[in-house]
Order: sequence, then C-alpha cells, then structure tokens
Amino acid sequence: MTDWKSYTKILNRVLKTAKKYSAGSKSENYIRENLAAEQAGYVKTLVDNAETQKSLIAVIITSLIKKIEKPLQDVRLHRDEFEGGYSGRTLDTNVVTPWLKEHFRRFAPKESGWLTRSIEQPHPFTKDFPGKIRNPQTKKAFLSILEDVEEKKGKPESYLTAIVLKLLEKTAGERDILSKATLGSSTGCLTIDVIIDMLEKHFSLKMASRLPVVAIYTIYQLLLKNVKMYQDKRLLPLKGHTISDRHTGYADIEVCDANEKPFEMVEVKHKIPIDKTMILDVLNKIKDTAVKRYFILTTAERNFKGSKKNIFSLVYEIKAKYNKDLIPNGIIPSLKYYLRLVPDLREFLEKYTENLSNEFRQGTDIKEFHIIQWQEITRKYK
Repeated sequence: MTDWKSYTKILNRVLKTAKKYSAGSKSENYIRENLAAEQAGYVKTLVDNAETQKSLIAVIITSLIKKIEKPLQDVRLHRDEFEGGYSGRTLDTNVVTPWLKEHFRRFAPKESGWLTRSIEQPHPFTKDFPGKIRNPQTKKAFLSILEDVEEKKGKPESYLTAIVLKLLEKTAGERDILSKATLGSSTGCLTIDVIIDMLEKHFSLKMASRLPVVAIYTIYQLLLKNVKMYQDKRLLPLKGHTISDRHTGYADIEVCDANEKPFEMVEVKHKIPIDKTMILDVLNKIKDTAVKRYFILTTAERNFKGSKKNIFSLVYEIKAKYNKDLIPNGIIPSLKYYLRLVPDLREFLEKYTENLSNEFRQGTDIKEFHIIQWQEITRKYK
C-alpha cells in the first residue's frame, strides 16, 4: 500500500523552506543560488501561466515529488502501463491536487491534472510529447524540466522549491490587489443607469463570461433579503472550480424553496443569442423535474436569434403543456428590472465587488485584470 503521507511530507517541507525564503529579495537569492538562469526561466514560465495551465502545475509538482521520493524512477513514464512507469494521476489525485487546494487553491485542478486531454496522452513526457498544450513556451518549460532532472542531473527539490516560491509570490501579489478591491466612501450619484453603464463596461472585457453570472448572483442575494417572494428561499452557492458539486446542476444560479426543492433557476449565456434550440435544450433538462421557473439570460447585444415571435410561441406552448415557465431575456433588461427592487444601489456594488474578490480567490474564471479594471471603473464614477 502506498504511503501517501511521505509525499505530503515532502511538499510540506518544501513549502516551509519556500516560506523562509519568500521574504524580501531572499526568493531571488534562493533561485539564483540553486538554479541556472535557463532553469529559472522554465520555472518562471510555468508559474506565470499557472492561471490557465493548472494541470501543468499539478503534473510538474507530482513528477518532482515522485523523483525526490524515488530517485531511480523516470518520472517521464507517468502511466502504469509504461514499462518502468508509475501512476502519476493516482499520486496527483491523492496528494498533489488536495495539497494545492489547501495552499494554492486558485491554481488547483478540480480533481487531477491528468484529466485534461493535453496531458492524458499515452505517451511519455519526452521532448516529442504530442499533447496539445496551448502555450508552446509553457509546454517547452514543462518538458525541459523533466528532461533536466532525468538526463542532466537537475535537482528536483531545487526546482520544486523554486516553483513553490514563485506561487507564494504570485498569491502575495494577488492579495495586494484584493486588498484594494473595495469601493471608496463615495461612488458619485448612483442611479440604475450608472450601474448598468459600469456593468456593461465590465462585461465587455475579454474572458468575461463569469462576470454576468456574478452580477446576477449578487442581485439574487439582495432579492432574498428584500423581496417577500424570496424571503423563505435559499440561494445555492455559485459552483466553484475546486469545491465539491453540492448543486442540483440545473443552471448557473439556483434558488431552492424551504423544502430544498428547486424554485427558480438562471442560466447565463455570454454573447450567445437565444434561439429555439436553446429553449428546447432547457425543456429536456427540466421537464421531468420540480423546476417551475427557468430564466435564460444573454449578454448578446441582439438577444434573440431568428424570430422572437416564434421563440415566445414555443415558450407559451411549453407553459401550456408542461406548466414550466421558461423566460428568455437579455441580461441588461433583466438587471435594469431587478435593480429597481434593490433599496440601496450602493449595496449592490459592494456585494458585486465582494463576490468578484471571492471568485478570484477560489478559482481562475475571474482574472487579475477583471479586478483591476473594476477598480478603474468604480474610480471613474466617484
């Protein structure tokens, strides 16, 4: 039986060393003294891309702790079926990903780095590894580190300590950003139109599909607090990347009644207009469930694809036949309506800012530049 604790001890030992060197300029001193410039460059490339390459972070850490624990193991042979291989995925699932969730949650895969198609290839991690890793420089850095520890006597513990040092630096920088992610004492003369303008600017950023979900979720937090129809209801947590799936799985946002039965669901589409196929897909998902109300909201400037009349005719047919309310709409018109039900508009902005920060801490759908740009947007309206 594998002693997983021995691998966790390695990680904790390395983390302790990294924390000792993470203050001031000691970090760079450690890296300069223990890695050549080219080796340090590989580490920097990997950690700089940690947000979008979580699987590689988990896999490189798995490979390095395996090499430290079993120096004779060629860690490029990451599958049991390879001659002389081992199960990298099993080690990652049992040790590395749980450890990352505890110490570097934003950069942890949901279950294992080996679950991505680019990594699960039945091919050793040699220079000709065929996995289609999006960033070629990141792929080169990953494979070069493994080649170095196997063929050029590179030190796995030095690499691992340097990676953890850089992750500590990255998270410290993000904490500094989050500490500034608060509203000032004044946000100008707030009106619904001002808030809508702020949100539209925020939603227009690249990689912004999560932002409208957070905005609608924020609205529901306030509806449950202020609107009688919702006051005995419960808003389920937003689905996070690294938390267990405690949700019914019907939509992005889910509200349950006092008996924990589905009450109201919201699915948010980003820049995708609503069509009849989308309506039918939702019907197939909920027709045999207790869900009664299901909103489909889109950020697409043109909310509907094809005939709006035909789409709403289908909605009426579904109501008559299945007694299900499917409500398609644009997200901006919906936000304008919901904000009329919010007594304090500043409270919406405060909760939206808080939710952005929480999402940033817990996953990587919200990017650093989303937080920075939101600060800029709110600053302009002071």
